[in-house]
Amino acid sequence: MGVFIIIHINSQMKHNKLFFTGILFFHIFFSFAQVQVTIEAIVLDYSTRLPLEYVNIEFLNTSLRTTSNEQGKFTFQFEESSIGNEDEFRCTILGYDTIIVKASQLFKSLKNSNKIFLKSSDQNILKNKETIFGLVTSEFQPIQGATITIKNSFDEVVTDVDGKYRIQANQGDVLVIKFLGMITKEIQVLNQQSIDVKLQTDGELLDEILLEGQSDSKENLVQTSFGKRSESSIGYSVNTIKSEDIGVAALSLADIIVGRFAGVRVAGLNVAYNSPKFIIRGGGGSITNPIPAIFVVDGMIYTEMPNFIDVQQIKTISILKSIIATNRYGTIGSGGAFVIEMKSQAAAKPTPLVNDLLVKGNDYEENLEFFDSFEITPPYIEHLKKANTFIEAKKIYESQQDNVRRLGIPYFVDVSNYFQKWNKNFANQVLMTISKIAYNNPKALKILAYQLEVNGDIETAKLIYQRIVTLRPKHAQSYRDLALIYESTKNYSEAMMLYGDMLENKIKEVDFSGLKNTITNELKHFLAKHRDKVDYSLVASEYLKANFKFDLRIVFDYSDENTEFELQFINPDKKFYVWPHTRIDNLKRMLDDIQKGVSSEEYIIDDAESGEWIINIECFTDEVTTNPSYLKYTVFKNYGLSNETKEVKVIQLHKYQQKVTLDRFIYQE
Repeated sequence: MGVFIIIHINSQMKHNKLFFTGILFFHIFFSFAQVQVTIEAIVLDYSTRLPLEYVNIEFLNTSLRTTSNEQGKFTFQFEESSIGNEDEFRCTILGYDTIIVKASQLFKSLKNSNKIFLKSSDQNILKNKETIFGLVTSEFQPIQGATITIKNSFDEVVTDVDGKYRIQANQGDVLVIKFLGMITKEIQVLNQQSIDVKLQTDGELLDEILLEGQSDSKENLVQTSFGKRSESSIGYSVNTIKSEDIGVAALSLADIIVGRFAGVRVAGLNVAYNSPKFIIRGGGGSITNPIPAIFVVDGMIYTEMPNFIDVQQIKTISILKSIIATNRYGTIGSGGAFVIEMKSQAAAKPTPLVNDLLVKGNDYEENLEFFDSFEITPPYIEHLKKANTFIEAKKIYESQQDNVRRLGIPYFVDVSNYFQKWNKNFANQVLMTISKIAYNNPKALKILAYQLEVNGDIETAKLIYQRIVTLRPKHAQSYRDLALIYESTKNYSEAMMLYGDMLENKIKEVDFSGLKNTITNELKHFLAKHRDKVDYSLVASEYLKANFKFDLRIVFDYSDENTEFELQFINPDKKFYVWPHTRIDNLKRMLDDIQKGVSSEEYIIDDAESGEWIINIECFTDEVTTNPSYLKYTVFKNYGLSNETKEVKVIQLHKYQQKVTLDRFIYQE
């Protein structure tokens, strides 16, 4: 099978090669000899001869398991007596034929080479295709993180830090080029190999990042309830104070606002123990009973002045003077709004949902339907439901195969879920079809991995997450997801190594700053549970907290960073907090996540109030595609403790174009 491995022997006794062979295959006669065996080898692609990383290597039914590194290398060390002739050695990686050989056959090959060659399962996948390459730019600079997709397929790549891309395509294929805040462009592949693309900015949403560093002659951008817009396009009055306009003597928001904005008066400023009210001329209410303005700090709404913020960390304060300007916030903003952007916004994750940060004055009064009450049964599932037996259902499934590519990823997820009641093995076979039709699409593979986790097939999920790393080696999320699945599959050493590399930024050209807090919490949790299984001698003491725990930890992972949605959290006192993952509210954060490759958000609720917590969700991306965005929702209770519980849900985000309740749960101290 083309398996070649060199074995080095270390022992207190000296053995010649002949005697070594005798020990390996006739160890029953020499069991008294304590022989230490070291296997050092490299795994290569059979066709390209290039190294393969993240190959799973193990002796089945033993604790001996590891993965190949970025050079394709791996090492095993074990006592010779612990492996028998009949023990099976396995090499597994998604997209390649699995190798399984007996130990006796494996060791016989050691004389020839230390190389293992794996053959691709899809030899003809790139047949007749050519490499298309090029540069994606805006008016101002190259675009990192733009997606290039072959239309009506699952072939997809993203541009690198220099805006460059490479993709395999046939003549006649259509390239679809997308980037957040830009107008999508389609280009047909003809007789050219090099295709450069210039994207135009969406007229409704100007990207402040792409405009940074441009001349002062460019039109000014201002902060609004809908994000940053051009002054001439918004149609209402906006005034802005920038950080450089805030004096060092300013100690409170009142010090900055009073006398700086025309048409603003303050009530109750000098009243002890009372928060002042800011009245904007032209706001809601009446002359005798005006409605005070609200404060919006990095998307969080406060009905009282947020005195807890450090005013020297304010980047901008913008005043919105009319009802039109504040319609994003509903009636609560009818008195106008002060929109505050903090300098530390990009690094403000994870967002702790502690009591003092919950929205003050925001009372939750809705009564929404649960998300699954909006489920509309697809026609293909209705067809399957006519079956009375597994055999009948399987025949119906086979009859549907002519149209499944048009139906896309949701088809295989839905059908797999349906078959769970009939035959779990067949259900997983249906689901794994995604790995074949979307082998090079990380978004689709991520959905597959989510669903495999829900189904409890974590070993297969590991294969998928490893494949995603090879497709997105510069995305921070790829390594974090892999570390988590390594922990779940008891690859503790590999998980430990990844956590260390991430926190010390050892992985070339990958920025983990957007995930630092999340990774830190997960490493502390990992060490609290598994420190007896790993070498933590080089781990900083800050990660070795013996009593590490959170009452509640909620994690949201989403398959596509470009999807726009909004989360709403309601505590037992019926106060709510909103986190928008939208262009109009959080464009800078979304762009930052796209460029760093971040697609998750965590929320910590410590010293949680007892009672019912509610989480609502609404999606604002209405495009229905063959590869829509999915969300994995994970709730940990008593995170880090022996009585920790974990619940995972996976939903298709595009289904929920109106706000629905994702979860209701009771937390009891």
